[in-house]
This record gives sequence, C-alpha cells and structure tokens, in this order.
Amino acid sequence: MIVVDPRKDYYRILGVSEDADAAKIKKAYRDLAKKYHPDRRGGDQHAELKFKEISEAYSILNNPQKRKEYDMMRKNPFSRGGNFDGQNFGPGSFRFESGGGFEGFSDIFENLFSGGAGKRGSFFNRGDDFQDVFTQRKTRPSRGRDIESNVTIGFELAAKGGETFLVTRDGKKVKLKVPAGTENGKRIKMSGYGQKSPAGGMSGDLIVTIHVAAHPEFERKGNDIYSIAEINMAQAVLGCEIYVNTVHGKKVKLKIPPGTSSGKTFRLAGMGINSQSGKGAHNVKIRITVPQNLSTGQKKKFKDWAMDTGLIK
Repeated sequence: MIVVDPRKDYYRILGVSEDADAAKIKKAYRDLAKKYHPDRRGGDQHAELKFKEISEAYSILNNPQKRKEYDMMRKNPFSRGGNFDGQNFGPGSFRFESGGGFEGFSDIFENLFSGGAGKRGSFFNRGDDFQDVFTQRKTRPSRGRDIESNVTIGFELAAKGGETFLVTRDGKKVKLKVPAGTENGKRIKMSGYGQKSPAGGMSGDLIVTIHVAAHPEFERKGNDIYSIAEINMAQAVLGCEIYVNTVHGKKVKLKIPPGTSSGKTFRLAGMGINSQSGKGAHNVKIRITVPQNLSTGQKKKFKDWAMDTGLIK
C-alpha cells in the first residue's frame, strides 16, 4: 500500500497540471513508465527509483478518492494545528503532536489507512491518540510492491496445461504452472515473487499476464477448437477417410461420407479444450480443392462426366 505524502508534488512528478483530467494523467504516466522502466534501462538504479516515484504518483492521482484526499492535505496548513515535521522521517511518514485540531481529518486518514468506508474502527478506535496510531503504523514492516509481467506461451501449452519458466531480473529461473484451458489475457499470481520489502516485511507478488500465441492450424472459441481439412473432388464425391491433427498431439480418423459439400463441418466430441468449465469439441470444416492444370484429354473426360451426370448441359 502506498501512503499519501503531501510533501511530494505528484503533479510535478508526472509533469501535469493540477486540473489535469484522468486521460492526461494516464498518458503522462505511460510515457514516463516507458522511458524509465527498469527492463529498458539495464539495471540503471536512478531509472528504477524514478520509475517507483512515477508509479507512486500515478497510483494516487489516478484514484479519484486518493487524489481528493491528497489535494486536501496539500492545501491544509499543517503548521496551524498538529505540527507536521519532516525531520527524521522517511517519505510517506507523518508525525502529529497533541493539541492539534485534527478532528476534521479523522475520516480522511481513516479512509487512507484502513481501506475506505465500511472498515471504520478497524484501525482508529475511540480514545486512540493520533501520534500513537501513526507511530504504530510506521513501525509495522511494509509489504513489498507487486510486480506485473507479460509472457507469451504456445497454443498447445495453453490448451493442455503444463509448466514453463520465467527468468527474474537477478537471473533466477521461476517455474510457472499453466492451467489447462488457459485463455489469452489470463492473469496468474505468483505469491512472494514480487519486490522485496524494504523493511523486512513480506515480499510482494508477481502478477503474470498470459498471451497465447496464434496457431497456424487451430483456432479457439471458448473450449472448442476449429480447423480446416482439405479434400479433393474425387474424395468429396466418392467419400473417404482422412486423419485430423488435434491439440492433444494425436491424429484422429474422420470419415467423410460420399457427396460431401465444401463448407460441411464435422464435430469431434471431447477433442477440444479440457478445462475446469468442461470439455470442448474439435470442429473440422471441409474445403474441397479444385484440380489445376488439367490436360486437354482430362478436361474432355471431366466434361463428358459432368454432362452425363447433368451438372452441365
């Protein structure tokens, strides 16, 4: 959790005006995040600190409620009531001394530090002294920041499930378990693999967004798989048996009845994606290929056959 620090000018950090709308704030953050992202700066410590700073600023200004509270604290003259003292305090720390007149800010700080409405009393209790409360909060080890990452996996791995490996910034290999039926855009949480806590607390989580690579033969819709099988005109007219590739890595025999038309779809039950939501089917669409470069004699025979069957006159 990021603590609001009114001493920091989050607007200046993102390079936006105080009346900037959400779209401008988001654009400014994206531009700066691309510029200072640690993965692009090759371990540049300054870039990493800058990235953390702009991420902190965005987390406050992008949240309407946090932004409102931040603006209120910036405009309030702290020196008139409780004494705001920045000495011997790290970023994001507050110090209050009694005699303050902070009654009007109790709801704001309750919302900031207890998680918002509906949780009142979980952190602030009647009779608590503000200084004691904030001192306790400061000494509690903070949790490390969550890290988000993207990974592209193969179509078959997403369909069947399995394992792959990620390499962290320090070169450590981490095993990622991919559930069967994983869809494009799925987010997987790896607990404890995020940023380490700077104060000895719990590490953050690694949030991995899965991108499934396209397949040259298969297309997926829900748990169903779609593919195309080509047969020639003779096979379509007379009927035949063909073998179809599946996402499970084995070929399945498919019987094509005589007189099959192009566009006809055959359903192979249970041969699609097997996920927690059920088993899908493999749908095979037939495409009839037309012979090319026939000789004069072959064309005559084909024409005679077509006339005999009434296909042409």
